[in-house]
Amino acid sequence: MPPGHVVRTFRVKVMSTPAKSRQARDLLVAGGDVWAWCVDRYHSRRRAELPAANSNTQIWPELRAHGPFGPLSVHTGQDVAKAWSAAFFESVRRRKEGERASLPLRKHYQRPVVWRRGEFRLLAGGKKVRPRVALGRSRGYPPLELAVSHAAPYAAEAVRAVKLLDDGGALYLDFTAWVPIKAAKRAPARVAGADPGIIHPLVLATGADALMISGRAVRAEEYLHLADTKARQVHQARRRAPTPARRVTPRQAGSRRWAKIAAKQRSAEAKSRRRVRLAANRAARLAAGWAVEHQIELVALGDPVGIENHDVGAVQNRRVGRWLRAYTRNVIRYRLEDVAIHLSLVDERGPAVAARPAASLQPSAGGDCTVEIQRALSSIIEM
Repeated sequence: MPPGHVVRTFRVKVMSTPAKSRQARDLLVAGGDVWAWCVDRYHSRRRAELPAANSNTQIWPELRAHGPFGPLSVHTGQDVAKAWSAAFFESVRRRKEGERASLPLRKHYQRPVVWRRGEFRLLAGGKKVRPRVALGRSRGYPPLELAVSHAAPYAAEAVRAVKLLDDGGALYLDFTAWVPIKAAKRAPARVAGADPGIIHPLVLATGADALMISGRAVRAEEYLHLADTKARQVHQARRRAPTPARRVTPRQAGSRRWAKIAAKQRSAEAKSRRRVRLAANRAARLAAGWAVEHQIELVALGDPVGIENHDVGAVQNRRVGRWLRAYTRNVIRYRLEDVAIHLSLVDERGPAVAARPAASLQPSAGGDCTVEIQRALSSIIEM
């Protein structure tokens, strides 16, 4: 990557015909075959008592000797094997550090597929023609052209890779590009505090200026999605669910109605997750714009690490579990990197917060929302 650039990804939805979508899913199924081959290779070496050989340089020669996996080209198949190898060594690293981590030994019907630079083409759209992406396939298969909902916001020469994936039953393409950094004007040694939260996604303050991004729309989405999920589960409970395979009986398939309700639930879950992530991206964009306007040089972001380890009841445990803490932290970091503003993670439950006077946490006449704003701003000032 050249200096002065950052890596960014933009996701668009595939809007092709059913025939083209079936061909695209064939590529994902072929990616699942490569993943399954890596799992079978691992088990076969264990049974033969051979030493572990799970690096890219050890897997790729055997993958090439195996032959093609349907319409996947050699490089796309290598990238799937590379993803499996990275997941394997990440699990090994976490186990050595004492964490609980399972090896990637579960097979998947579909896996995301990546095309490197030179193996795809970005085709511009017209007045009544959607932009398209031509994806290369193995020998004997013509390139697959997929229409997309939006054109990539980057220049064609800046796009380095394209990933095809399935999310909630819909097909998407991820464009990864090198984006130049647009450095903003900064005041020396000017620091702003930022506090992420469940009720309000983000609150920033510096001196006498503050910015609070309301999370009312995100909470409404969570409440509506939870109500829809409960209603859908009531209908699903009346249908015959599939039973897993046991030692003496094979797996029994459930009713078709149960499968349809389950597919609808997965689609609804993916849509809700996309809406919440979009809200986090918009909040990060507003925060970066506020930091540029106030010429901030450093943003101190409170990191609620370990908050999920406390049992605070079923309702709050669900809220904490669905809170996109790492995703929000990453999108804030990315937005600040785009304008050359530094980010520092601090413990928001440090000595200053622990020694906060109890009077600052008492309810005021403004209502619960006002209390939460006061708590957020108080935690930032003392951070």
